[in-house]
Amino acid sequence: MKHSIPCEVCRVSFLYRGEVEPGQVVVCSVCGAELEIKETEPEVKAVRLMQDPETEIRRRVETFANLREYTFNEDKELVLEGLVDKHKMYGDFYCPCRFENIAENVCPCLATRMNEVRKLGHCY
Repeated sequence: MKHSIPCEVCRVSFLYRGEVEPGQVVVCSVCGAELEIKETEPEVKAVRLMQDPETEIRRRVETFANLREYTFNEDKELVLEGLVDKHKMYGDFYCPCRFENIAENVCPCLATRMNEVRKLGHCY
C-alpha cells in the first residue's frame, strides 16, 4: 500500500510503500529526516522524531547522502558543527553557508534537494 506522508522538515510530501501505524518511524525520501507517525486517519500525519540535535543532524545528512549517493569531503565535520551551532542559536538546522535562516535553508536546503550538488559537484 502507498501512503503520501507530509514531511515536517522539508515540507514536501513523499510516497511511502508499506503499512503505517501510529508510533512507527519512517524516513523522508526527500530530505532524510526521521519522522514518527502520529495519525493514519483520515490522512497520515508525521512529526519530526525527537532526538538530541547532534544525533539528529548526523543521521539526517548520512541518510540524505546515502539516498542520493553523495560522498562527503574533508569539511564534513566543520559543516556539521555549523549546523549544530545554528540549531542552538535559531532552533533549526539552517545551512551554515547561507545567511538567511528561512525554511528553504533548513538542511538539506532547497537548492541541495533540487540537485544543486549533482550540477555543481558540491554543496553550496
